[in-house]
Amino acid sequence: MRTVHCRRLLWVAMLAVCGLVVYQPLAAIAQTEPASELKNVAVVAGAPYEKLISDITFIGSLGGKPELGQMVEGGLAFFTQGKGATALDKKQAWGVIVQTDGANFLPVGCLPVVKPNDLLEVAKAFGSEIKDGENGTKEIKLPNQKTIFVKTDNGMAFLAMSPASLAKLPADPKQLLTKIVGDYDITAHVSLKNVPEMYRQFALQAMQAGVQQGMKKKDDESDEQYAERQKMTEAQMAQMSRMINEMDSLTFGWAVDAQQQRTYADFSYVFLPDSKMAKQMAAYSSPTTNFAGFYQPDAAATITFAAKGDPSLMAEDMAQFEASMKSALQQVNGEIEKKVDDAEAREALKAAVADWFGALEATLKTGEMDGGAAVQLSSDSLTAIAGVHVVDTAKIESGLKKLEEAAKKSPKFPGIQWNAAEHAGVKFHTLTVPVPDGEKGPRQLFGDKLDVAVGISDKAAYFALGKNNIEAVNKAIDASAASPGKSVPPFELAVSLGPIMEVAAAQAEDGKQKEIVQKVADYLKSQAQGRDHVRAVGQIIPNGLKYHVEAEEGVLKAIGTAATAAQQQKMQAQQQ
Repeated sequence: MRTVHCRRLLWVAMLAVCGLVVYQPLAAIAQTEPASELKNVAVVAGAPYEKLISDITFIGSLGGKPELGQMVEGGLAFFTQGKGATALDKKQAWGVIVQTDGANFLPVGCLPVVKPNDLLEVAKAFGSEIKDGENGTKEIKLPNQKTIFVKTDNGMAFLAMSPASLAKLPADPKQLLTKIVGDYDITAHVSLKNVPEMYRQFALQAMQAGVQQGMKKKDDESDEQYAERQKMTEAQMAQMSRMINEMDSLTFGWAVDAQQQRTYADFSYVFLPDSKMAKQMAAYSSPTTNFAGFYQPDAAATITFAAKGDPSLMAEDMAQFEASMKSALQQVNGEIEKKVDDAEAREALKAAVADWFGALEATLKTGEMDGGAAVQLSSDSLTAIAGVHVVDTAKIESGLKKLEEAAKKSPKFPGIQWNAAEHAGVKFHTLTVPVPDGEKGPRQLFGDKLDVAVGISDKAAYFALGKNNIEAVNKAIDASAASPGKSVPPFELAVSLGPIMEVAAAQAEDGKQKEIVQKVADYLKSQAQGRDHVRAVGQIIPNGLKYHVEAEEGVLKAIGTAATAAQQQKMQAQQQ
């Protein structure tokens, strides 16, 4: 509950802070000498030229263009009349550093150079006028009449839109950029704690004003629904304010790893030490699961999540959580009102949903989340299973019974077979749903009927559908029991592209699309050797959380295969 909600609010906060940097009047930047000690607000760092070209070459090789790196180098040489590559220091990181003196933002571009005069010659060749400025700076007047100020120092060319940004250069920019970029190709790091207080408050006020503008009552909204939406919005804004004030830093990094043949991206956020948010993160520091058997590396898709927070630290967030749950339930009930004509069935369905929401809310309020799921997939079969910790499993069963009452109004409803099977203390209730004759795709995966099972034990609920679903969920239950309390990341997801593309190829109807998808599926089956995954992992770090997303070699080559096939089709069409 915490990590998903934090992530959404953090993006809003980051955009607001970045907006301040972009829109601050340039006149304010150029005012006077720095008023106080400079602090770094943001750093965007790029990997050295040599690494970038090497990674571009690797990416090109995946798409059948191993010469891509040479093409980029050739383009740079042409654009700079052969001076760019020789002027740059190819072994040093580059980037942009934004400092603040407590009143102004002072951005400066940092470019490692060996021959700075060669860069000036390139500017002249494009019609720019260059003249000497104050304190060793150069003023470059571009053909569009805008002026860039440049100063070189210790093998680094500093570029800025204002002389004030060059008045006091960042301390040891080479070391800072190298540290920030690390093994990434490009990184952005924002230190929210260094954003002047007046700008943080301005950002909050701007967001609050925007939210208030969107708080008009909707035509189809009751007074009660409108009041709940207002209450939820106020709680969200209070939490957002606390998060921005307690945030230390945000970091995003993207990299190509040619050695391990993958690409990955990391996003992390860190809160100030001893802040409430940092304590909440620490409460989730050692997640364990009792559903380890549901994370299946050979599945087409699989997920596990586990967290155990401190309810006392969550108390202030309960108002927002309860409002969110109530709002979501109202939305579901609204859809039921629209789509279910029979009044008796409608009320029974609402009651079923209320029970399930009650079970979810009771579980989340404890701060303990634990569960997993897996999807096994082939061209003619789909089986999905899931298991999740539930505090009040009686509500799952009571909701299921109310669902049966609601569904009895439909002559097509086959009914629920109660206590159809039992395994390891889990009682399974099953139903079979006919698959319509016209549904070619689902019939290929499920046959003429879809088997569904719901399992309930004292503190867990299990769900399964598809062929041999009870056998599959029983195996996962046994595997979980063999590894109780297993240490896991708070969140982990893996998706295998091979079986997904196999199904997509089997079910594609458009001839051209089918040809492309089939080529990708054939490549993955014969060449990927299991390295066809997209993975996402959440990791607890000191005072914060880090999300890691990566795509393996097979995924990258599949993209290249699809692009090549599409290009070939386009060329063939042009020749006809």
